[in-house]
Amino acid sequence: MGSVPDGPAACLPVAIEIMTAYTDSATDPAFFWTTVQRVMADGADRADPAGAMAELVLGLATLCGITLDHLADRSSPDTGPRDLLAAIRNAYVTDPV
Repeated sequence: MGSVPDGPAACLPVAIEIMTAYTDSATDPAFFWTTVQRVMADGADRADPAGAMAELVLGLATLCGITLDHLADRSSPDTGPRDLLAAIRNAYVTDPV
């Protein structure tokens, strides 16, 4: 019998599912919300609903960190993670559309 993964890696599948639904919902926003509601209902049905929510938040945070690392790796040598974070802040916080 295989071991059950724990830590951030165990939290990634649900986070990836939600973010994939988000990217796939450009023409059908209801698809994203249906996925989120299903994931939340699945977590609420677990023996430890608060733990399920914590795993979801940890998974989303971990996925964000991994994404930023990949973006930084693919950026030019003159652009590092801080530059990417500054660009995100400018786009979504300082000057939101």
